[in-house]
Amino acid sequence: MSHTPSLDRLRQRIRVLEGSARDAGRVLPLGLAALDDALPWGGLPLGCLHQVVGDADDPAEAATGPVAALGFTALLAARLAARDGGPVLWCVRHGSADDTLYPPGLAQLGLPPRQLMIARAGDDGRVLWCMEEGLRTPGLAAVVGQARAVDLIAGRRLQLAAEAGGVTGLLLAPAGQGRATGGGTGSVAATTRWRVRPRPAAPVDWPGLGPARWDVTLERCRGGRPARWTMEWDDETHALSVAAPLRDGSGDASRGRLRRRA
Repeated sequence: MSHTPSLDRLRQRIRVLEGSARDAGRVLPLGLAALDDALPWGGLPLGCLHQVVGDADDPAEAATGPVAALGFTALLAARLAARDGGPVLWCVRHGSADDTLYPPGLAQLGLPPRQLMIARAGDDGRVLWCMEEGLRTPGLAAVVGQARAVDLIAGRRLQLAAEAGGVTGLLLAPAGQGRATGGGTGSVAATTRWRVRPRPAAPVDWPGLGPARWDVTLERCRGGRPARWTMEWDDETHALSVAAPLRDGSGDASRGRLRRRA
């Protein structure tokens, strides 16, 4: 449903009042109607902070990090890099479970090594400092940070840095982030918050694994509503597709998958 001009102007004014005047109107369409329609901007707003959270029920996450969430984050970062042509700064804690980035794997998700810079910091505080400095640096396509201890104040500093520098931030956090302080899904002052869980690979008619699948939930969105999808990534064709919305939580894609290629 299209919005009336007066409603669009009102939403634009609200974004200005929220402090995003510098980047009002700058949006990255994700190329998937189901996602873009769920976002009130028609895509991912730029020059602000977005949070991606892993799966609380995945026992492997404590040892390996939020793998599915990392893949989704890498896809977003790759699209930002393709749009702006600049590099992506990826900040991790040195020697941690998160310090396992594999550039060839990220390249399969569309983020080539020539557009990737990895900053390894000594602790979470330095990771956040690297993120903040990067978000204030024009010329970067995006800043990704993996930190396991982010409070409201740190999140707000990142949001303000993104607005000041015009660089989009992606904060990748473990599943427990936002719950330790009782903040639920709104503990970090991010414009959007996504939860990404792994799902069984798509079935194929030949031996081996099919395209990777994720359960993606838009848990928080300023001016929008929560939504949930099953997403599928084909690393051979570099195509992202969205299945029918999960209305009952079962995620049974056999009910008729509606695929949109990006």
